[in-house]
Amino acid sequence: MKMILAEDIVSVTDFARGTKEHLADMAKKQRPRVLTQNGKAAAVVLTVEAFDEMAHQAEEHRLDLELKAALEAYANGDRGRPLDEAFADLRKKHFPKKAGV
Repeated sequence: MKMILAEDIVSVTDFARGTKEHLADMAKKQRPRVLTQNGKAAAVVLTVEAFDEMAHQAEEHRLDLELKAALEAYANGDRGRPLDEAFADLRKKHFPKKAGV
C-alpha cells in the first residue's frame, strides 16, 4: 500500500465535505487517506478491501511466529503433552458439563 503524500493527506473537514468522492478515489487508486486535524495526522481511512488484506497479512504473520516458536521448542526437546490430556482440556473448554447433569 503505497501513499502519495500530496494526494493522500487531507483535512478531516475536506474529507467530510467530499466523502463520496474521496471513497471513490481511494477504491480506484487502492490507497488510504491520512486525515489531519489542526495540521496533525489524526486518522487513517482504508477501504474495506485494504483493511481485510492488512488483517489477513497480520494473521499470517502471527501464525508464522507461532509456528516458528513451536518448531524451536520441538528442536529444544519440548515434545508437548499427551494427546489424551490435550483432548480432555479441549472437552472441558468447549463442552462444559451443565449443572445438575
